[in-house]
Amino acid sequence: MRIVCTIVGLISFALVFSAKFESSNSNNFFNVSIAQEKEKRKKPRTVKVQAMKKPTFERLTAAQEAIELKDYITADQKLREGLADEKTNEYEKASIWMTFAYLYAEQENYNGAIQSFRNAVNLSDPDRGIGLPRGQVLSTKYNLGQLYMVVERYRDAISILEEWRAQVENVNGNGLILLGNAYFQIERYRTTIPLVIEAIDLQTRLIANYIPPENPDETETTGSKPKHREPWYQLLLASYLELEDYNNGADLLEVIVNLFPNKKNYFMQLAALYGELGKDEQSFAVLVMADKQGFLTEEKELVRLARMYMFHETPIKGAEIMNRGFNAKSVKRTPEHLEVLANAYFNSREFDKAIPPLREAARKSDKGQLSYRLGQAYLQSEKWSDAEKALKASLKKKGLKDKDKGMIWMLTGISQLERERYKAAKNSMFRAIKFKNTKKDAEKWIRFLDQKIATSG
Repeated sequence: MRIVCTIVGLISFALVFSAKFESSNSNNFFNVSIAQEKEKRKKPRTVKVQAMKKPTFERLTAAQEAIELKDYITADQKLREGLADEKTNEYEKASIWMTFAYLYAEQENYNGAIQSFRNAVNLSDPDRGIGLPRGQVLSTKYNLGQLYMVVERYRDAISILEEWRAQVENVNGNGLILLGNAYFQIERYRTTIPLVIEAIDLQTRLIANYIPPENPDETETTGSKPKHREPWYQLLLASYLELEDYNNGADLLEVIVNLFPNKKNYFMQLAALYGELGKDEQSFAVLVMADKQGFLTEEKELVRLARMYMFHETPIKGAEIMNRGFNAKSVKRTPEHLEVLANAYFNSREFDKAIPPLREAARKSDKGQLSYRLGQAYLQSEKWSDAEKALKASLKKKGLKDKDKGMIWMLTGISQLERERYKAAKNSMFRAIKFKNTKKDAEKWIRFLDQKIATSG
């Protein structure tokens, strides 16, 4: 059984794209900057960079104002004027293409935005001071990775993000997750896993090292306390499950239920994984924990838990679960469910309590087995007349095997014997003789009944 089920649907989180890209600061494409443990490159030599001339600045300003007003035609005209100007240098052209990218993104023309970003990158050589500075080139490559994900060009996203990852000094969790999700989309789950683990590890260390400000008003400048990113864990879990690595999946879910204890689906997934691994005790314990938190409210969940209580030799708890479901009307009073309740009482040796649900189940069912069970319950409670009626009623219904029929006739005879109806009991035992499994015992009962008839006069 594959338990990927709904989990893959949970990882669509990674493809939310913002059309507002920041390009003025090389670190703006990160939400949080985390130093990655790798050798830092040598500081590049100082080079003379190109400048933006006044006409280009004015055109870009006009284009940006037009974009804000959603006057896309005017914005397009201003940008094309800049490209057509022979005096425009590479830095200016790259800046124009960057603005084109924002223009296209505003109109959800992501392929146009992609090509514009690529044009800006291709015009740039930071080491020679041509085009965009290094920080902007790197942030643009990251933005390209985001856009490729939006248009589902996952291999292109991987290519540009791996390029970005190799060149940037500080890679944070968001970047690792974006790259990991791209690999996930092309089913390279084994490549996704270490990327997500690294991202989670970085975030965990960030949380552990966080120092809250002494003055609460300083939160705006220092940033709020970082939190565990639930979608990251979902992506890692989905990767394990796609590989059918249920051991690591279960280990991860143990962490997840502690981090996000208010999410029912994680408890249910963990219980299912334990079941798949043959760890029935752990599966049962997780379901009990989920029930204590009020998560189990659906019919199949409650019935399953009741059966598990019986399997683990706590049948009275199973009865409590079934009654709770019936009272809340979340469990239908079908013959099958009523029988579960009756079985729970039977196994608890609460025979009198087993009778009402069995009686209701037998009344609703055309199968003889339930009336047979009802007759047995009456016998246990020494309600001989009711037992005889239920046992005879079972013989008029379908589904009984020959061995059941023989036993039913013998039990009918016993119920008659207990009320001193010896001749009727003898007739019932003669019926039981016809069946192989009850023949010998029925013959003994007949000899006993002959003595009773003889002495009773």
